[in-house]
Amino acid sequence: MRISNYAKALFSLSMEQQKLDQMTVSFTDFMDEVQKNPTWIEMMDSPMVSFEEKKEMIDTLPFNVSFLSFLKMLAEKNRTHYVESIYQEWKELTRAYLKIAHLHIYSAKPMNEETLNRLKKALQPVFPKHTISFHVTIDTTLIGGIKIVHQGQSLDRSISRELEELYTTI
Repeated sequence: MRISNYAKALFSLSMEQQKLDQMTVSFTDFMDEVQKNPTWIEMMDSPMVSFEEKKEMIDTLPFNVSFLSFLKMLAEKNRTHYVESIYQEWKELTRAYLKIAHLHIYSAKPMNEETLNRLKKALQPVFPKHTISFHVTIDTTLIGGIKIVHQGQSLDRSISRELEELYTTI
């Protein structure tokens, strides 16, 4: 089964049970915990740990029952190591359903709230009927300007890109 199919199946189940919010909270909280304890994933994929032991450990987690069933299925198939990729797909599906355009902004220096609001206002016509959300990352290699990434497509208005273009034309 492809990674996107796992995310789609979980999304469909969430919609069918009308528990998209609960599932989103469970998945997000789980991923936060995995970041703190990365060896947990390795243990869940280990052939040295029986599936019964894995199920018992998963049952102790404080998450939505359907989400726990999802984790058990991944553990049974030794596919728990795919959970981060599945989570990325999940976020894309939920954002599309909720009409949220999530943009990753790379900036050479921190951006204040006023600048982000002006940027949101300028980008709103590109994403009609969507709520725009930002994830801002400081990237000093840009020298100046910004780079905007949305679903793998980027708009690069950084000084470093301008310098690269100038260098290639010389």
